[in-house]
Amino acid sequence: MGGRYSAGFTRAGINAANSPVAQLRNTSTTTKLYIVEIGVGVGVAPTTAPAFYLSRSSAIGTSTATLAGQPRDSGDPAALGTLDSTWSANPTFSTTAFMRFGGLAVTAGGFLIWTFYDAPLVIAASTTVGLVIANNAASGATLGTFTGYVDWDE
Repeated sequence: MGGRYSAGFTRAGINAANSPVAQLRNTSTTTKLYIVEIGVGVGVAPTTAPAFYLSRSSAIGTSTATLAGQPRDSGDPAALGTLDSTWSANPTFSTTAFMRFGGLAVTAGGFLIWTFYDAPLVIAASTTVGLVIANNAASGATLGTFTGYVDWDE
């Protein structure tokens, strides 16, 4: 296994339930990604409390805002993982088969941290699938802004 990488996102609120907030996807067909930690929070409070979940994508969609993983060790090679936060065509993912689920209050500064140190979540060595962070509840006059990050090993 190579190094550890991180990527963060900020996403203005979304106005439809079960919408993706971010997605980690692989750009390699030979190396898996091993997710060790995911954090997601509320930067600007929405009217409706967010309920975030993790779901595997069966199609990655067409991303328009991405961030390549940033190596923790500056001597490591460029990351194979890419974090998407905006799409012209959303990724396809299950809205019922959750891998993790957690709600937050309608308060800026709330944050969830999911850890997988003992048994990382694995993204296949495939460029067609990923892991989506989605908001189950999205409505109200103020949509808010969500922030977060993903840490993984390659």
